[in-house]
Parts: sequence; structure tokens; C-alpha cells
Amino acid sequence: MVCRENKGRSAVIGYQKHLLRQLGYKDYDDFELQSGIHEFGHQYEGFPAPTEKEQLAFLNGLKQQIESDPRITQADKYRESDRQPGMVTRIDQEIARLKTGKDEHGRRLQHKHKMRGQDLAAMQRLGVLLQRNQEAKDGYFDVYARTMGMSAGAARARWKTLVRRQKSERENTHISLTDTWRDQLSVSGFTSRQQADIGQSNVSREALRIMEEERRAKLTSLPTRPALTSFQRVRLAEPGAGNVQCTGAGGCGQFGHERDACPNQVVVTQRDDARARWKKLDKEIRGSQARLDEALRKGWATMENPVKLELMRTERDRALQHDQQMTDHLAGGVSQGTVRCEQCAQFGHLKDECPNTRRVEELEALRQPVNERQKSLEEIYGHMDDLEYQGSYDQEEFDRLRNQAGLEEVERNVAGMRFRDKRAEIVGAAIRCIGGCGQFGHARDECPNAALLDEVEEHAREAERIREKIRSRAELRGQNPDTAPLTDADNALYDDWYSKSIDIDKRLLDAGIDPAQISTATALSKARKTNAPPSARIQEVGYNPDTGYLEVTTRPYKRKSDGAVMPAKTYAYRMSPGQHQQMMAASSLTSYVSQSVWAKNGGNTAYQFESVAEAAEASVQRKCATCGRWASMTSAHTCPVSGSRAGQDDSARRARIKAEKQAARAAGRPAQMPPAMATVPPSAALRFGNEGRLFYADPGRIDTELSSGKVAAAQVRANFLDASVSGQAVAWNDTDGQTKLSTDRDDGANLQCTCRDFKKKHTCRHVRVVGVAMAKRYAADHPAVGSPLRSAPLPAAAPAREETAKDAPEEGFTRKSYAQIREVRAAWRGSERSLADQFAKAQDGRWLYAAGAVDGQTGKPVKTPQVWSDGGISVDPADAAGRESVRLDREKDVQDGLRAGLRQQTGKHWSVTRKPDGWLHITTALQRRTGSKEITTAERRELAAALKLPIDAVSSHGVPVPPGNGWRAEMLDRASGRAPRVLGERYVARADQRPEVVHNV
Repeated sequence: MVCRENKGRSAVIGYQKHLLRQLGYKDYDDFELQSGIHEFGHQYEGFPAPTEKEQLAFLNGLKQQIESDPRITQADKYRESDRQPGMVTRIDQEIARLKTGKDEHGRRLQHKHKMRGQDLAAMQRLGVLLQRNQEAKDGYFDVYARTMGMSAGAARARWKTLVRRQKSERENTHISLTDTWRDQLSVSGFTSRQQADIGQSNVSREALRIMEEERRAKLTSLPTRPALTSFQRVRLAEPGAGNVQCTGAGGCGQFGHERDACPNQVVVTQRDDARARWKKLDKEIRGSQARLDEALRKGWATMENPVKLELMRTERDRALQHDQQMTDHLAGGVSQGTVRCEQCAQFGHLKDECPNTRRVEELEALRQPVNERQKSLEEIYGHMDDLEYQGSYDQEEFDRLRNQAGLEEVERNVAGMRFRDKRAEIVGAAIRCIGGCGQFGHARDECPNAALLDEVEEHAREAERIREKIRSRAELRGQNPDTAPLTDADNALYDDWYSKSIDIDKRLLDAGIDPAQISTATALSKARKTNAPPSARIQEVGYNPDTGYLEVTTRPYKRKSDGAVMPAKTYAYRMSPGQHQQMMAASSLTSYVSQSVWAKNGGNTAYQFESVAEAAEASVQRKCATCGRWASMTSAHTCPVSGSRAGQDDSARRARIKAEKQAARAAGRPAQMPPAMATVPPSAALRFGNEGRLFYADPGRIDTELSSGKVAAAQVRANFLDASVSGQAVAWNDTDGQTKLSTDRDDGANLQCTCRDFKKKHTCRHVRVVGVAMAKRYAADHPAVGSPLRSAPLPAAAPAREETAKDAPEEGFTRKSYAQIREVRAAWRGSERSLADQFAKAQDGRWLYAAGAVDGQTGKPVKTPQVWSDGGISVDPADAAGRESVRLDREKDVQDGLRAGLRQQTGKHWSVTRKPDGWLHITTALQRRTGSKEITTAERRELAAALKLPIDAVSSHGVPVPPGNGWRAEMLDRASGRAPRVLGERYVARADQRPEVVHNV
């Protein structure tokens, strides 16, 4: 794309596109650059306008920066063309325009042709905006592909189809880049940062609208269920309401509600049905087993079928497990505080009153023969395997072992039956009549003492009626009912009641019931306490530990102003399981929620959802079209998508496991599962002398992953003078613990290079250099082959599993909200504008539009260097001590340093001159120049080699040095023959060198 209005702006755009390609971003369109320019132009509106002198300084500095970049071809720098001129050609055209006030055709420049301050600021920062746009766009492609059940490549193709339609095929969307479109954007699955970074051109908006409509339609078609079940909701008791408990026939036993308002009837019904089924089967099994034992003991023939008996045991154990699962739901966690016996591990009683003391001892005694038989069986099978492995063996010995194994297996199964029967006996004996007689062995709805208990309850109500009658008599006599003495008639009523109480207690004792333990509320009122904390403001808390979805429902209340009853409100949040446990265990649940979850000071950002759409989607779970698991399709669900990096890794691993299982099954051997794979992104840098730079995965992180038994996918990015390499190599530890590194595709590596050799042979010199450099950093053997990931071509993906995705936030999860991100960025732009105003007032416009020097190894911004020496570069002028130190703000010292360094390298004298605007100029001595005062081609090559610059960076008049301490430090390093420790001020910096990216704003 060429900007016809301003050639300098056009050159910056071209250079920004080149820098984006350096960082690996290739999937962008020109309309995104145009939109970005306008958007940033609005954000930097009012930026100080550069003077002609400042524009010339900027253009000359940018020209030198482009000419010194070896990755840009000669054609891209100097191409002569009306439609697509080179970057340096455009800069030269703009410099000529500034000096003459006319364009190439002699027409006077209009206002639109001139560079405004906001335009220049936008141009320099455009790379940051485009990088963010691309990352956010890739994020949406993953969201769309995950929902639709397609690859990321297919989602990207759909986007391209939409954005490349003709205008006549698109809706006419007139937009403003200063409107609130981003603020109102609500996409489930999108993070706050992606919302803040997504591009907002009219073409992008239209494509996103269509794709989001398609995605929402797909979401509604997926199988759906609520995110919270009745098991996961806790209804809280209201303070002062007492320890209300759901007891009696069909009661769940929980505190906080009565039987009529029980929310757990579905669970109770399942528990009761399962309990009735297994108790009936257990009774039949015991009867059949007793008859079978008697027949074996007396040698009688019997009709009992052992196979049928084993099937009955299996069905009983299944029903028993279901009963215990439902009991755990009702009695476990914060939903109920039923006490649990430390001895038999059953609910409803304490250890000192456990009815299973003897049975637990018998169970442990029965466990021992099962373990012994199993161990003996494994030893026999091991001996048989050894004989088979030898190839030739004694068949009689093998048959003897086989018969012995059969006998051991029978004995083990018999011992196992006895063990299972005893375990079922323990469960049955621990069932307690909660809210009834308190005895073990039966539930409240099957209590044999129900009639007697009803009489006890009626007798307690009779005492209440007697008290009320006595109070009424006192009031009729005109006495205070609380202090009036009892009359003889009153005492007669109580005497009659006490005589009945003695009779009831005697009958309770005859039935084996302790009268002191009887209560109409609960038989365990002293031992059992509710763990569900009371709350005056909160009525119910629901939490799904798989997704981290939290619902807090407030109680209805009466408004003081007008007495109107305000309905209950439900608020949705997300929370880690550990945080949820901490919340429910707080001494005051209301205070904890108010100060943390409902925090008004912005401290609850981590608990909030990214948007309204996120919160709505979190309230349900859908069958993910990609992984097949139940999940809330929010930004927390990030199952691997085919075509993305994580998707490729996961698909390859699943395919390798499937292929290994098939091969093992065909060969009759155990399957050898491949180890887990860890992807490690690049975080360290290495320079190849004057040839290029390598960004590779940190060796410490690689060592950690390999030590844990994983295979490391070490991501890497390398830039050479003539090509660039990207992808991942594979590292692993062999059986001796030696690290291996492979760049072979069959081992899981996927390095790619942009050179011609790689396109022909799928390998090249650049890939080999990268492999050797990484192997040195990791102390690894290279080249190596045979990684645990090595496999044949990948088969089709395995069918989806029926399970729930574990997407709950991790402990310590933090995030910035969309509003916070916008606020931080606005503050950053404000500080930039303030600094620009300071430069403008000081009339020091040279650095008003420069991004500053960067580190020569990492490319990260550094403080302005002040002193250069062979031993190091300092930012403190006080460090300028000694003859070798050079103060970078003293042009004479810098001149002398450049001359001395070049003389030491080449043995020749080189001319270094000063310009009034602070520029320095390196050229050959006057006597060695040509008649036109130009440098010969041979000396151009010699100077380029000495300074370690590409030949095109040295013009026929030499090498200019821009007036910045960073540039001076860089050129002094080059002149002395070393790799630059600092690179000069970036007039247009790469996105990863901009302060916004470094400071994560």
C-alpha cells in the first residue's frame, strides 16, 4: 500500500509492514493498516506538530535506520516506481518536497500532504497496534473454530472470505473510530485484552458480526445443561431462625430448611430407591449363601447357582455405591455438617458410638487373604511369563502352574465375596434413624418404633398446651403469668403429665432407646452442627468446582424509603475451588463476600467475567464441538484447536497414543504411552556475530520440563541476513539422562525457513545452524533422532470422551478488566503527550519522535547511554574516567573514538566530520576519493566490513551517524570491531521494542 498524500508516511507504513514480517505476522490486510493509522491518529490528536527541521531530522534518521537493516532487499529500499517505490526512494522524495514546498510534478503542497504531529506519532506506534490486532484476531479464530468444530485455518479462511468481498456485497457500515464499539463488544470466549485489541475497521466489524451470528447459532444447537445442579446449591440459614433441620420420612437431613421446603427431593428419592434395592439384594444373597454353605458342609446337592449369586453381588455393589454417592452429596462439604465416624467412615454417628467396631475388625481380617491370594496369583503368572519368554519349557510344569493359578483365582474370588458382603453389612448397620429413635440398622421412614415416637411428639406438644392453659388462668385472675404461683389445679395438670412421661420413658427403655437422646428436631442435636454458615443478606450460594462458576443470591428485603419488598437478586462470578472453600469457611460469609466478591474498590476484578456474554455463557454447560466435553464456552475453556500451536501438539499426542495402542494390541504386548509434551516459548536471545540473531527457549525451563519426564517442544525464531527460521525443535532425555535435541520432522520438530534451499529440500544451512546453536545452549547431543514422539503419519483423531472440562481458575488467578486496560493505556498516552510538550517547549524536537536506544542482544529499550568504553557502556556521566572513556554528548570525543577504532581495524585513516545539526559523517580520506569526491567501490566494501554493515548501508559518500547517544555508542562498538551492545535510537521501532509492549500496556 502506498500513501499518495505524504511520501514519508508511506515509507513508515512500508517499514512497519517489514517489521511485522520480521516478527512473524503475515496474516494482515492493508485495510487494517489504514484503520490503525486513523485510530491512533485520533488517540494522539493535539500532538505537537513537527517543524520542517524536526521532520528532516526524523526522515534522515529513519533513512539511516532502513539502510542499515540487512533484512530489507535492495529493491525494497531503492526501487524506482510510480506505483510501488522503495522505502528510501519515498523518503528522498519527501525530503525534496520539504525543501522545495512542491511535489514531483511541480505542484505546491497542500495541507493534506503535510505531516501532522498526530500522524507521525501514529506512524511510529502503528506496529504495536497491528501486533495487538493480529493476536486478538487469532484469538477469535480459535474461539470460532472451537465452537464450530473446525480448524483454526478454516476459521481464518472464513474471515478472509468475508473481508475480501466487494463493497457491493457488504453492508454499508459507516463507522467512527472514536465511538464505543469496542466498549460494547460482548463475545463469550473473548478475554478483556482481546476485546481491547481487536481491530475495528468497518470491514473487520462486519466480518466479526457475521461470524459471531454463525457462532451463536451453533452454540444454541449444542446439547446444553445448567452449570449448577441442585447438589451444588447451598441454601443458607437466616440468623435467628434456629437450627432448622430437614428430618423425618423422606428428609435429607440437612440444616437450614424443613421437610416441606426440601430442595433435595430428587437426590433423596435416588438414595432411598438405591438403598431399598441393595438391601433387598443383600438379604437374598445372605440367604442363598447360607444355603450354599450348608449344602457344601453336608455334601448335599443344591439348586443355588454360584454364577447367579455373583451377578446379584455385582448388582448389589452397584446400588450400594449409588446410595453412598447420594449420601456424600447430602452429607459432605459445606452443604451439610453430618458427622462422620473415624472408624467405619460412615455418616450419622461418632466413633465412640460406632456399631461396627467388631465388623471393621472382621473386614480387615477378610482383606488379608484377598491380598495374599492376589499376590500369589501374580507370582504364578510372572513365573508362567518367564517360561514363555524362554521359548522352550517343560509343558507339564507349565500346566501345573496353570492349574495352580486357577485354584488360587477361585480362592481369591471366594475371599473377595466374603469381603464385599462384610462391607455391605457395615453400611447397612451404620444406617441410623435420624430424627427418630436414633437406633442403628434402619432409616426414619422404616423405624419399628414409629408409633412410640409419635406418642413422644404428642406428649411434648401436650406440655406446651398445659403451659398455655396455666398462663391463661393466671391472666384471668389478674396476675402476671410469668411470676404467678401455681395453684393446686395447675399442679394436678403437671402431675398427670409427669406420670405419663414415666410410663413413656419405661417403654422407650424396653425398646432399647435412650430417653435422653430423643428430640423432635434431631437424635443428634448435640453432635451435629451445620457447616453452611448463616447469613442475613445472602440466601443461597451455588458453585461448580469444574468451571469455577459462582452464583450468589441475596435475600428479599423491605426497602426503608417506601416499604416496597425488593426481590432476591442473583449475581454471577468466577472463583477457584480454594477460594470457594475459604469463602464458605469464613467466620462471616456476608463480610467475606462484601469485602472480596462485592468489593466496590475494583479489588474484585479477578472474580468478574469478561463481559455480559461471558457471564451468561458461564451459567450453562454445552457439549463442546471440538473436545466433546461438557464445558461453559467462555474464555476459560481453551481446549486445543486443530491448526493452532496447542491444537497441533494435542492432536499429535492423541494420534500417537492411538497408533501405539493399535500396534501393541496387534503385537500382543503392553502399550508404551508417549510422555507428556511441554511447549516452551522463546525468552532468551543470542547473536550470530554479524550474521543474525536467535530467540530461543530458556535452558532452565527446558531442563525443568525434561527433569519431570516430559518432552520439550523448544520454540525458536532466528533472523539471518538472507532468511528467517521459525518453529520448534524437540528436546528429551535418553535412558542415561543425556539431553538430546532433534530438528527432524519425524521427531516432532517443525522448523521452517524462508530460503530457497528449504523449499526444495525441506532442510537448509540456516536450520542446521539453529539446531547447533540450541544444542550448545542446552548441552544436548545434536543431531539426534528417535525422540519418544517419533511416529508414522497421524491417524484420525479419537472420538470425543464423555466428561466435564476442568476450567476453573487456578489459585492466585489475576487479570485486568477491559476498563482497567483502557485506563492504563489512556494514562500512558497522557504521559507521552506530556513528554512531547516538554520537548516542544525546550525546542529539542530531535528526539520528540524517537523511541530511544535498545539493547543490542535482547532488543529491549534501555536508558540513554552517556559514556562508552571498551569495558562497558554507562548511563552515568560520572563514569567518564580514563583515556579510553568517551563522553557521548561530546562530538569531538566521539569523532576521535571512531577514527581510532577504524584505524586499528583497517590500518588506514578515515575521515569523520561534524554537521551543524549534530550528525556525524564517516567517509574515506580526501586524497583517496574519486574525482567526483565519492568513495571507491573497494573502500565501500572495506568500510562496510569494518563496521559490520551491509554494503548498501554505505553510500558513495560514506556512512551518516544520526545525532543520538545510542547511535554514537553503536557506531563506536562497530568501529572497534565488536558486536553492538546498544543499538541506536529507533525512529520507527519494531513492536517488541516499543515501551508499550515492554511495559505491557
